[in-house]
Amino acid sequence: MRRVVFLLPLLFAGCSCQPDPVADAGHAATAAPDTASAPPAADAPAAGEVAAIPVPELSAVAPGAVDETTTVHQYVVALLNTDRSVADAYWSGGRPAPHADDAVLRSIPDLRSLRVKTRLAVARDTEQPSRLIEVPVSVRAMTGDGPLTYEGWYRLQPRADKSGWEIQSASIHPVMK
Repeated sequence: MRRVVFLLPLLFAGCSCQPDPVADAGHAATAAPDTASAPPAADAPAAGEVAAIPVPELSAVAPGAVDETTTVHQYVVALLNTDRSVADAYWSGGRPAPHADDAVLRSIPDLRSLRVKTRLAVARDTEQPSRLIEVPVSVRAMTGDGPLTYEGWYRLQPRADKSGWEIQSASIHPVMK
């Protein structure tokens, strides 16, 4: 107990390894040139402010935007509509290529329902954050003649305004079971 009582005054006395700013002020004035009269740099923080540290971009799209897999799910649901303009809006430029890479899904006769299963999205570029994402899919279509199965992927990129993802390309093929 005596040792604790002996160490307590040292803690309150300000024992520290930090240099004393008052004592160092006199040395700094003689050792360094006078910078008080020089104007501060344009990008230097003002007195009392903390310098801004650049934060790395965590996503290629805006915060709160729909993620890649949800975009694919919404697109497949839109394919069920007879008005294809809703589905076309998911593609880059507002429409698929003249020979859409998922044309097999767009041309299913007597389509009644579609179910899509997505797997983990894969980055297809080396940028951080990635600006080209590939979403592997398995699609089961119910038609009047029975079920059809397709597999492949959708490749997505951020929209120009970063509001979400758009389909850049796709590769969908029938699977024989």
